Amino acid sequence: MNNAGDEATEARFYMTNRHSEVRNIASRAELDNVYDMLGSVFPVGRDFFQKRLDYDSTYDLSTTWIAEQDGNMAATIQVFPYVGRVGTAAMKIGGIGSVATLPEYRGQGHSRQILQRLTEWMEQEEYDLSLLFAEIHSFYEKSGWNIVLETMYELKDVTRFADVEATGIDYDIVPFDPSYTEAVACLYEQFNAGRTGTVIRPQSHWHNRLNWPKWDEAKCLLAKRNGKVVAYGLITAPEQDGTVYVDEICYRLGDEQALIPLFHTLVGQYSGVTRVLANVPEDHALTGSLLAWGAVKQTLPYMMWKIIRFQSLLGKLSDVFQHRLANSAIYAEQSLQIKWECAGQEAYLHYAEGQVRIESAPRRDENYFNICLDQDEFMRLLLQGYDESVSAAQYSSVLEVLFPKQAFVFYLMDRF
Repeated sequence: MNNAGDEATEARFYMTNRHSEVRNIASRAELDNVYDMLGSVFPVGRDFFQKRLDYDSTYDLSTTWIAEQDGNMAATIQVFPYVGRVGTAAMKIGGIGSVATLPEYRGQGHSRQILQRLTEWMEQEEYDLSLLFAEIHSFYEKSGWNIVLETMYELKDVTRFADVEATGIDYDIVPFDPSYTEAVACLYEQFNAGRTGTVIRPQSHWHNRLNWPKWDEAKCLLAKRNGKVVAYGLITAPEQDGTVYVDEICYRLGDEQALIPLFHTLVGQYSGVTRVLANVPEDHALTGSLLAWGAVKQTLPYMMWKIIRFQSLLGKLSDVFQHRLANSAIYAEQSLQIKWECAGQEAYLHYAEGQVRIESAPRRDENYFNICLDQDEFMRLLLQGYDESVSAAQYSSVLEVLFPKQAFVFYLMDRF
């Protein structure tokens, strides 16, 4: 863990009212107090949270936030910084997790104050977006996060799937061990390059994750052909109702035949499985088989997003937009001037002579057409692509070009 044993060198940030204070922590001793709070509030216990941060070599004290009342720690929220893909663009994203308030301080607005201050801090730290996962939506919606539905494939008739032939030509299914880390990391990067939603994982991630509780609780299997790893996947331990999640099934193009034996063997790791949720993108080679086995597409309402810096986000998409417009039969040779309005922010897109520019203010004597979108509409465009539910239907032709359909996925191992 970086800086965990030392005083933080950067400035601390505060929000105060008469008896409360919101700030990021300043020392390892305060971090230990946060671990104690999380261990008392959540049934998974203190070690779950401590291992996740203590074995994160990128951790910084400034990402752990607390609210104090009368000098006593009352609530905490953790920011999990990461870089995520939107097509070939890379976005700085603040994951929100470990949200906890001690029982005696609940109902007094401490978590909401932290979320408000965190939004300001993320803007100062040049984050583009924020993401969290929640079941209590109204609380986070009041602080500016909106639901974007995600899709998984639900397989309830596990007995039907159990009859599927599990053999594959020349493929051996073997358990993961740390000697395969580099091979798995390479497969992940190859499979997810340009895939919207996925995390750009630095090399340190792959060594850190071997110590994380979520990794300990999952099983990872590999498919090998001629001694080479060509696919891998993970499965979570069964929940009380027998539900398991099959996640992060990545494969090398040309080795799609490895997926059925790999999937079959993953599900067979546990007895008593009654329901399988497969977290795979729509364009995954396994989706056809899942549907043939009776799987049903399910939309899950746990993912919530917030735009932090709209202009910066669009600016990072300049090359993506430029490529899409240049390859459009309609717009390649045209010029475009768009005023974007979203989440109380605005930005100006200029496309001329094959070049895209994103600017903060309008140019003199330019005629813009105005696209005004709610935050949830824009996030659906960004992550999943245009559909007819978007309110700006009069601009459907340009929106379809700028935001084509995306095979979005966010893997469970990256959740916070």
